[in-house]
Amino acid sequence: MINLNARQQNILKRLRQNEDIQIDIMADYFQVTTQTIRRDVNQLCKAGYARRVHGGVGLPVQLTNSSYQLRSDLQFDVKDKIAKKVANSIPDGATIMMGIGTTVTRIAYYLKTKNRVITNNLQVVKILESNPEIEVYIAGGLFRAQQQDVVGNSVLTFFNSFEADIGILGCAAITSSHTAMEHETAEAELSQSILKNSRQTWLVADASKWTSSASVKIASLSKFDQIYTNQTDLPEDFPLISIK
Repeated sequence: MINLNARQQNILKRLRQNEDIQIDIMADYFQVTTQTIRRDVNQLCKAGYARRVHGGVGLPVQLTNSSYQLRSDLQFDVKDKIAKKVANSIPDGATIMMGIGTTVTRIAYYLKTKNRVITNNLQVVKILESNPEIEVYIAGGLFRAQQQDVVGNSVLTFFNSFEADIGILGCAAITSSHTAMEHETAEAELSQSILKNSRQTWLVADASKWTSSASVKIASLSKFDQIYTNQTDLPEDFPLISIK
C-alpha cells in the first residue's frame, strides 16, 4: 500500500463527490502541472484506489465499501482527533461495544483504562492484544478481509448476549435529513444491534460523511447520546461533541 500525501487524499475526496474528474481540471484546482497530477493518479491507480478514464480519473468499479486501507488513509488527522476525544471520555471499568469502521478502530489505540471490549472489528482486537488491562470478546462469523471485520447472524446473536455501558459505532454516510447510513444491510444490522444493546450510544463521524452516499439506514442522529464530529452547521439540539 502507498502512503497517500495530502493532495492524493484530496483527489480521492473529490472523486467520492464527483465520481470522474478530468486531469486538467484537477491541475487547475490544485495549482500544479498536469504532469504532477498524472503522477498522483498513476500511484492511486496502481494501488487500486482509482482507475483511469478518458482524459481523467475515476473511482474503481465496486459494489461494496472501499478497502480498509483506503478508508483508513482518508481524513486520518481528523479521525485521530475524534478517536482521542472519545477514548478520553470513556470511564474506567466500562463495558464497550465497538463496531466497524476506521475511526472506531483508532479509538483502540488510545484506550488506557481497564475496560471490557465487545467487538466484531478485527483491527480493534489486533490493537488491544498487547493491552493486558482490557478484556476483549470477539464475535465469530463471516470474515471480510477488505473490511477487517466479521458479519452475519451469529454476530447479531453475540451482541444480543451482552449489555454494554457504551456502544461506539461509525457509519458510511449521513443524509441531509440527519440519518446515519451504511453500504450493506449486514453492516446496518450490526450497528442497530449495538444501539439496542448499549445503555449509551456514541456515533463517530468526520465531516466527509455528509458528502458521502450509502443506501441502508442505521438510525436517525437523534437516537445517539453523543455525536463526535468536526462537521459544522448541525442543529443545536443534537448532542454534539465538536472536534477542531
